[in-house]
Amino acid sequence: METSATPDFSNILAHLATAEVQEKELNPYRLGGGEYTDITDFIIGLKTMAGNETLVLDPANLCRNGLAVADEMEHYLQTKSTSSSALKQVMKTPLHYWCYLNEPITRPEKKAFDLGTFIHQAFLEPDKFDELVVEPKASMSSNEGCDKLIKFWEEQLGKVGKKQKKPLVSYARRALKRRGLNLKKIDGKKAYIEELSKRAGKISVDNDSYLKAKLIRRHYETYGGGIIPAIMKGAMHETSFYGVDPETGIKVKVRPDAFNLEENIGANVVISFKTTSAESVKKFLYDSAKFDYPMAEAMYLDVMQNVTGRKFTGVFCVALQTCAPYLPMLVYYPEEVLAAGRYRYRMAMQTLKDILDTKHFPGFDSFAEEGHLGIISADMPEWYLRELPAMHIEGGEE
Repeated sequence: METSATPDFSNILAHLATAEVQEKELNPYRLGGGEYTDITDFIIGLKTMAGNETLVLDPANLCRNGLAVADEMEHYLQTKSTSSSALKQVMKTPLHYWCYLNEPITRPEKKAFDLGTFIHQAFLEPDKFDELVVEPKASMSSNEGCDKLIKFWEEQLGKVGKKQKKPLVSYARRALKRRGLNLKKIDGKKAYIEELSKRAGKISVDNDSYLKAKLIRRHYETYGGGIIPAIMKGAMHETSFYGVDPETGIKVKVRPDAFNLEENIGANVVISFKTTSAESVKKFLYDSAKFDYPMAEAMYLDVMQNVTGRKFTGVFCVALQTCAPYLPMLVYYPEEVLAAGRYRYRMAMQTLKDILDTKHFPGFDSFAEEGHLGIISADMPEWYLRELPAMHIEGGEE
């Protein structure tokens, strides 16, 4: 039996002995250690700030190299700057990005009341939990039904008026009278019910949604001993950041669900809210990677830092189950995850610059080898190529 000759590594070793270390990094977007706040350090800082007076944030005071403004979502969407949603399309293919910008997007019609959407808003503004009421079952086609609803809504508006120390029910009656409507007639009663409910500022929901929201509020307030309200102390939401990426010159924008500053909680952090059907933490983290949440979060940190001149060093994600038992989870992205997200974000920005410079928007054909005319080699996953176990069927031919 022949034996193979021992490999000669002398040339390789000789080259290694004379090799020089290049200054250029393999990954130029890798950050040094300590660029992000460690979770233990954050907890220490949060406890230290616990008794301090809350700083009321004003976006106008944060503008340094761009614009931070509490604008409407519609204005943010219409502003022609690159968002993390656009970059996710770039990472699919350049043609995905082109379609994202130029093809009409159909959005599903919103439900009259969507629990997931409401909870998302209520986590940002907990007072919204108090806006939910269960309207009694009554038909507005009858005087009896209208009278029942009038009584209910007068009680609701009366409670609001008591807090504000204003006779709001009287105001509603006067508004009806100015419109020339009579409370003795059914049309006048319907208009009065509408006036009362509008002035009360309440959201009428079915009993099932009301009970779910009540349960979710309890989870929100008690999770981790109250950590979610603690990190939200003084937090700002509905704020957009507009700037220019210093490396590519591309206009960028981000709109985090919320953010907070070191004056309130010891660190400058982004706070994101997600609804999830995941039944475990492991599944939610899998979905986070699948939907590339860390890439978006890294972009938030980068753009907000450039616009404000402040170093944002952490990201919290509050996730809420949309299935029973409707539990929240609070996750904090570790440094290696945010570093990976930032690498993907920077690569996407560079790809976008190349796309805009060349004005070339290939689709999936961009994954084909050069010269293969868009024909993609169907390389299967490794698990598919494993040997198929033999099967023996009893009673079959020998």
